[in-house]
Amino acid sequence: MTLETIYYIGQTVAVVAIVASLVAIYWQQREANKMARVENAAGLSSNYAESLKDVMNNTELAEIFRKVMFHDEVLKTIEATQILLYFNIMVANHRNVWLAHANGLYDDDIFNMNVANTAWYLSKPIFVNEWKRCREVGLYSGAFAEHIDSLIKPIAKITPQPDEEQADGGPNA
Repeated sequence: MTLETIYYIGQTVAVVAIVASLVAIYWQQREANKMARVENAAGLSSNYAESLKDVMNNTELAEIFRKVMFHDEVLKTIEATQILLYFNIMVANHRNVWLAHANGLYDDDIFNMNVANTAWYLSKPIFVNEWKRCREVGLYSGAFAEHIDSLIKPIAKITPQPDEEQADGGPNA
């Protein structure tokens, strides 16, 4: 075996080692991306869950929410402020979900549920008007704003639910 042959064998072994290293790095990066997607989805989902807890734990906010979403009642000024701030938090959360989904970090099914929820809010004039105000003052623009604009459409009116008692006579949940 000549020195040249030994040299070529050494070069071949080095190339195989480099390719194996690159495959290992690719695999590690892929696994890290999977974990990042899971963590990202959990974080975004927890934002949504926290906003639901706010409504659930705050009777006043829950009553305002029902007035807007189920009964189309006129709100007092402070009630309108509270629900519009809640709506703005929801839109900001939806933007985070939209960006994560656009970057492949959020599952299609969960994204579509978030879109449906946002569209439901935008079925109410108070939220459509707030959205238009946000656009006018420059809070949102570009592709995300166009996405939200596409959600503003008439949907079937939701049948109002009773305020105080359910059919069984118990308090309404």
